[in-house]
Amino acid sequence: MSALAPVLVAVLALAAASAALTGPSRARLAGRISTGAAALACALSAALAARVAVHGALSAVISTSGGRVLAGLYVNRITAVLLLLVCGVSAVVQAFAGSYLRGDVRATRFFACTSLLTAATAAIVSAATLVGLAVAWSIAGVALCLLLNMYAGLPAAREGARKTVRALAIGDGALWIAVALALSRWGDLDLRNLSVQAPTLRTDGTLLALFACLVLVAALARSAQLPLQRWLPATLAAPTPVSALLHAGVINAGGVLLVRLSPLFGASVLASTLAFALGAATLVHGTLLMITKPDVKGALAHSTMGQMGFMIMTCGLGAFAAAVFHLVAHGMYKATLFLGSGSAVHRHVRHSKAPPRATRTVASSGARAGLSALLGAAAVVGAASVLHPHVGGRSGSGALLLFAWATAARGAWGLLGRDLARGVLAAALAGVVGAVWAYVAWLGAFTGFLAADLGRGGLHPASPWLLAALVPALAVLAALRSAAGARRLRALHDSVYVYALSAGHVALGATRRARPAAAASAPARWPLLQAGSQAARS
Repeated sequence: MSALAPVLVAVLALAAASAALTGPSRARLAGRISTGAAALACALSAALAARVAVHGALSAVISTSGGRVLAGLYVNRITAVLLLLVCGVSAVVQAFAGSYLRGDVRATRFFACTSLLTAATAAIVSAATLVGLAVAWSIAGVALCLLLNMYAGLPAAREGARKTVRALAIGDGALWIAVALALSRWGDLDLRNLSVQAPTLRTDGTLLALFACLVLVAALARSAQLPLQRWLPATLAAPTPVSALLHAGVINAGGVLLVRLSPLFGASVLASTLAFALGAATLVHGTLLMITKPDVKGALAHSTMGQMGFMIMTCGLGAFAAAVFHLVAHGMYKATLFLGSGSAVHRHVRHSKAPPRATRTVASSGARAGLSALLGAAAVVGAASVLHPHVGGRSGSGALLLFAWATAARGAWGLLGRDLARGVLAAALAGVVGAVWAYVAWLGAFTGFLAADLGRGGLHPASPWLLAALVPALAVLAALRSAAGARRLRALHDSVYVYALSAGHVALGATRRARPAAAASAPARWPLLQAGSQAARS
């Protein structure tokens, strides 16, 4: 069974080479080869997950006579879950692309680069050594840039690829500097027993902090976090299958990197605090821009940015099981949203043409807010106490339950604001409670499954205070969106709206270069300022 991991990566790599050699005129054959390889890799991942769940971790490595690992792959429970996500998303996206790109001369390039990207990502999540992980990381970055440059004739596509190359070069450079530092002092780290080596490595506090901060930079760049977030919204000119693959899989690589190196990254208080701060800032920034974007893909892109901010934030808290749970859930539903974005546009058109339906608010704003908050809190506390009593323990799932409460409260708020029959309203609210219980049950089962391989790594010592500091910012965002008509909040709402509208604007590099120097004034830097101000006042 230990040979299955190398076979999985080899199948995907061979599919990439075969698809590249078929030529543009045989795109359908390339699609069948690439999609079939991804489906086979998904089946192998399922077999590995079943084997690991029953018998424990396995590895296939090349080592010296002294036992030092030179290269290889390692599969434990975390790796098995991530391999299922990577291969499953790739298979679904490529099956969709077979129809979406039919007749496109660039389809062969898509399938070849997607197989290469999938193979490299599978190697990232299963590499047995630090150098092997870094090599796979760089290959995945190259494959992503090739995919984003599929339509190089479009200025928007060229600009997106340029910004992506620049951001990924910064992140990859930071990662390779970290690898060089580790090699100079510690040698090539064996990731199979990194938690065993960690106590010895932690004695070198300065090097550990520098290593962890450099790894964090690499994660921030790949997951589009502040201050390296501008490349993700610039990639919307890519075909929908590329966007789905990017937002459902590649963007999660930052969290995967931090989880795989968690015994070292989590030991640095400086790196963990920076991860929380930058992740929380990106969460607020991405969510704010998401609610102002009028286009489907633009809103989804900034939603991804915010979701990745939450994932990096949970890694900063030391809640690595929660981070893995979140990235798996995000990968599955974001692929669905992107692949269904065309249908969403059609539904919106039908809805906008339909005659408006009268609605009546059945409770005052204060009563709705109070009832919604109480219902969400009761559902989360009840489910956690019964299904997952150790929620605040080593898994750090309390961070996820805090946002589960916010989601449940928001759902209840919407239901209480509609003119529904009492029986229908009661059934809908019961559905919200049931969804919370199902979520907590899955969370408990998932974190329990991963507990053996994540170990007992402690949470950030200031976790409760860090989470408490984030709540006011989220409360202000909710107030600005739901109470925009309130006189006291109107001016603040207008200012924030204009900021979000301008900050979310992606200008083409050629346009900026063609602009005369005298035009570099405040209105030119904020091209949507006047339009945003007028829209906010209307």
